[in-house]
Amino acid sequence: MNQVGELMVAKGRLAELVAREHPELEALAARIGRLSSEMQAEIIAARMTPVWQTFDRFPRTVRDLARQLGKQVRFDVEGEGIELDRVILEEIAEPILHLIRNALDHGIEPAADRKKAGKPVEGKLHLSASQERQGVVIRLTDDGRGLDRSAILAKAKREGSIEEDVDRLDDDALLRVIARAGFSTAKQVTDVSGRGVGIDVVVSKIRQLGGAVEIRSTQGQGTTWILRLPMTLAVVRVLLARVGTERYALPLGSVAETIEVSPQSRAMMQGADALLLRDEVIPTIDLRQLLSAKFDGPPPPRRPGIILQVGDRRAALLADALVGQQEVVVEPFEAPRGMLPLFSGAAILGDGVPALILDAATLV
Repeated sequence: MNQVGELMVAKGRLAELVAREHPELEALAARIGRLSSEMQAEIIAARMTPVWQTFDRFPRTVRDLARQLGKQVRFDVEGEGIELDRVILEEIAEPILHLIRNALDHGIEPAADRKKAGKPVEGKLHLSASQERQGVVIRLTDDGRGLDRSAILAKAKREGSIEEDVDRLDDDALLRVIARAGFSTAKQVTDVSGRGVGIDVVVSKIRQLGGAVEIRSTQGQGTTWILRLPMTLAVVRVLLARVGTERYALPLGSVAETIEVSPQSRAMMQGADALLLRDEVIPTIDLRQLLSAKFDGPPPPRRPGIILQVGDRRAALLADALVGQQEVVVEPFEAPRGMLPLFSGAAILGDGVPALILDAATLV
């Protein structure tokens, strides 16, 4: 697969050079491009693997852990036929196992507590996979006690990770807190969980794979973990946006649409910059301000807006210009110390110049 990635980079570079210096070779370059794209598609198809090959190991794990914890749990699996790149599938097994262990230990209550709360004695744990847009979504839902937001907020304040004037945690803030390394509200450590490891591992691993993690939790009713993943790690189609002289890439799977933003369409909502789009108020993110870099000259008066969508969250990303679309090979990116956590990887563009890939889940 690495050779296919190199071929895709070389194909892009060839197209750039031919168009610029040898237009008479454009037809040949286009044919080479089509052939390499077909070969890439065949290789990616050969790597696609149904998720049941990983999901099949979990029923026994749930059964053994439930017996160890003295709990009755019904475990259902759905969407086993959905396919993922086998490399991604191998990497997500451990994160899903972390979430299952947490759900069994902290989420689903003992039979006596469930009976007292008016719930069936048997707890429910549901694991599903589905295809959405250009990726795969894996959900793990339990009908347990849910996360205690007040206890988590109090612990976060004691540790200094949340300001004292914060009085509630929404789902996004909740995830940021519990995904901190070593964070745990467990009163005692067990062999199953409570050591403060797990959630940070899950979030880090999914982000390394170019995905995103979401949480939905209602106290007394249960918790749902949502893992959004690309279908393959091999080649990703991206939208290139320019800010100043630098280009940045956004995976097309996170791009809902692009628009032109004028000063008249922008407004302030609750002290934050926002955009009015078809009667919908969308928070805006200015890449110039976000990157805190010095640019030559002011931004153009009318700027392109990239509407990002991750799950049900949306935001408008403002750039100076849109450069176009490319297929790129994603390379792992280790951000230097002190750098904003905005990037999920890097890629070599068709002209041989590297570009950073923006992490839509962090931006939205």
